[in-house]
Amino acid sequence: MEAIDKAIYYLNIKPRTRKQVIDYLEKKEYPSDEIKQVIESLEEYHYIDDENYCRLYFEMGFEKGRGIARIKRELAEKGVEKALIDQVLEEMDSVPDQYEMALELGQSLLHEFRYDAEEEYTYEDKQKLRAKLSRRLASRGYPADIVYKVARNLID
Repeated sequence: MEAIDKAIYYLNIKPRTRKQVIDYLEKKEYPSDEIKQVIESLEEYHYIDDENYCRLYFEMGFEKGRGIARIKRELAEKGVEKALIDQVLEEMDSVPDQYEMALELGQSLLHEFRYDAEEEYTYEDKQKLRAKLSRRLASRGYPADIVYKVARNLID
């Protein structure tokens, strides 16, 4: 099977970044000059479009309740250049408020933790709960200042 066919097959599974397709073809041991031609063709026909991929990935990440930092990190891991990531984020029409997203997620997590605001908790129990909530919010990519603010507001 030719490199272009392999690349199209790989892209039919789900959208990929330029770097992901290059890595895939290199793993299949195609020569670098052939890989370069394939990538140029696929970009010309918009089968590979890192800018569009980035935009869709941000939208999907926001829908899943992820913070900007996590989405940016994941895109970088997929080989999207930092400058392009920042450009796409800046050009997006609507970026959800990170505090509001973290607050909503925090409330959901507290429900999952079976936290009852009406119940009396010891200082140590509240600290443990804040720490657990903070870890979960931070792992979703929310900045420390927002994580701290949400944890303090929800667990008092």
